Amino acid sequence: MMNNKSEKRRLHWNEAQQPGLAAHNPGSKVRQTRVCCEGDDTPLKELPLSLQEKWTQREKQTAEGRQISGWDWKQNQRLAHRKLSQETHNILSAWKLWKKPLHEIEGCFGSGCVSYFILLRFLFFLNFIFVPLFAGFVLVPTSFFNKTPEVPAVETLNQTTDIQCKNFSYRTQGAATQTEKVFLDIFTGEGILETSFLFYGHYRFLDTMGLGYSIRMAYLLTILGYLILCFLWVGRRMVASRIQRQWHSRYYLTAFSSRIFAGWDFCVRDMDAVSLKQHSISNCLKMELQEVSRHQQKQQQSGKEKAVLTLIRLLLNALILALTSAAFYCIYLATEVSQDFEQQNRSSTETFSRRVVTQYLPPIIISLVNFFLPYVFGALVRYEGYSPSVEVNLTLLRSVLLKLAGLGMFLFSLGQKVLCVGNRDDSNCLTCGYNKLYQCWETSIGQEMYKMTVFNFLSTIGVTLLVSLPRRLMVDHTSWKLAQWIGKEEFLIPQNILDIVYEQTVIWCGMFYSPLLPLLNCVFLFIIFYVKKYTLCHICKPSKRMFRASSSRFFFQFILFLGLMMALCPLTYIITKFRPSRACGLFVDYATAWQVVHESISTRLPVNAQRFLNYIGSEAFAFPLLTILCLVLIAYISRIAKNRETIEQLKNLVVMQAWDKSYLEQELSKVLKETWLGGSNQTLQTVDLPEAPAQSTSPHSSLLQSAS
Repeated sequence: MMNNKSEKRRLHWNEAQQPGLAAHNPGSKVRQTRVCCEGDDTPLKELPLSLQEKWTQREKQTAEGRQISGWDWKQNQRLAHRKLSQETHNILSAWKLWKKPLHEIEGCFGSGCVSYFILLRFLFFLNFIFVPLFAGFVLVPTSFFNKTPEVPAVETLNQTTDIQCKNFSYRTQGAATQTEKVFLDIFTGEGILETSFLFYGHYRFLDTMGLGYSIRMAYLLTILGYLILCFLWVGRRMVASRIQRQWHSRYYLTAFSSRIFAGWDFCVRDMDAVSLKQHSISNCLKMELQEVSRHQQKQQQSGKEKAVLTLIRLLLNALILALTSAAFYCIYLATEVSQDFEQQNRSSTETFSRRVVTQYLPPIIISLVNFFLPYVFGALVRYEGYSPSVEVNLTLLRSVLLKLAGLGMFLFSLGQKVLCVGNRDDSNCLTCGYNKLYQCWETSIGQEMYKMTVFNFLSTIGVTLLVSLPRRLMVDHTSWKLAQWIGKEEFLIPQNILDIVYEQTVIWCGMFYSPLLPLLNCVFLFIIFYVKKYTLCHICKPSKRMFRASSSRFFFQFILFLGLMMALCPLTYIITKFRPSRACGLFVDYATAWQVVHESISTRLPVNAQRFLNYIGSEAFAFPLLTILCLVLIAYISRIAKNRETIEQLKNLVVMQAWDKSYLEQELSKVLKETWLGGSNQTLQTVDLPEAPAQSTSPHSSLLQSAS
């Protein structure tokens, strides 16, 4: 048998070296034997063939000799889909927006700084997605059907109420000059902007010429569908960040080893950033040592010291709560003053500056509160006796709650003034179901959100040009001691991220009343990107406290998720519970905006589909849905607990392996030391390691026994 195989290999080689042999022997099967003999089990690597011929032969053998099962087919399809997705991702990544600037920022300042710009780009695309959706489903059909006559509204009110609730006229600016009027229109959203596609009041119910297309349904479902898409997208990113955070926060033996051996950011190239990163790692190690020392001191505290510390924390938290309450009252009062002035001076000839300042009073107060109170929180937290890392996280958490709660207070005060929330017995609220002074209240709320968006953008640009840039010039070109003591401004990543998250929350809150706010925010974010890039590279210096992007990404995604929920909850409540304006908009004939969905279901769907959807929307469906969700939650909790147990076992396994390797290294060092001291010429292969100690509890003690 061996002789036959050797002969076949020899024939293969001869035929490969003498390709003309087939021409002299036409009857021989040279071409077949050159590739592979029938029934030959010789491995392909032993055949004298080129690499391409071996690949061809392997594919032929695989195709002819093996039947593909269903599982193999699915696996191949999965691999092909993954490869296609990867290729698509590579193609799209080559056309990513701001790819080169992001690489430059990451190379000079590390992954922490670039995380802010990545989030800004994500918000840009998140807003940009809404533009083609709204244009395709609402703007284009509205422009097309606007040429047809409007369908008269269904009269559901008596004549007196109808006159009072539909007596609506657009505001006229009492500006002195045409230039002031244009500026007032731009800054306040009134005048020509009030009658444009920017606000809800411009959209009307139009005749679709029997096509069955409902502008009302398109307007409502496009906005709600986009918010649900944002909910899923942000939730997915938050879960992915949570998994990555858990992976990076695994604790094995000590935190110092991860700081020393895995704490360096190899993306840093700039020498100043390298020095800053070195100081950052040094400060992190100092903080770790301080926390260990503080933990030991905490264990040695007496009962009296603990009681005093608890009392101090209670007093400081009471002071912080009082300051926050005072800030909320200022926001509420500013909203009241602004709305009262706006209603009482609609056509008056007030000065330009007074009208602008009064209408922008709520955004100004909110910005001042969000600017000063975090510094107060940072000063007070030092006396609460927390560790440095807890101080930073607690201050950041309080700042987040302040921003979101301040915006919530503004929305509540606006709803109380416009929709009579908690004040239904007011004389202005009894006739129309809302304050009759706001005949088109959706547009009024949209204008307030528009002013908030414009002011946030202007404040960002103004702080850069009027504060940060002069400060940098003063530090670089003057020798004043005060200027040198102040120093360059730090680019604080958490605060900047909180600012853009807050701005995005304002967009979500106001997009139902001003549907083109996402488009406006796209323009603002595009400008802010280059302003912040210039600020980071030429004006500010990186923050002394550098943070790991992977560990903080979850926190910022969670804040963004909270902002989205803060926008969804009030919007859902208003759509389902409050009466739309009877003087403008798409839903003038309905008790609530959501009623159009019920009407479309009852008139356009089959009876069985109506029953199914009505059952899903009823309270009877709540109990089985809650039961199913509880079962799913219990299953996931059990799975998490099991995975946690498995992770702990694997961690112990890693520790045991480290102990085994350490023990082997120690024993080997002892034997080698004895060998060298004894002058022996034995090689390492003749060294006999001692047996493993009996007290070893490692699951890999068999490795020690086999080594000995």
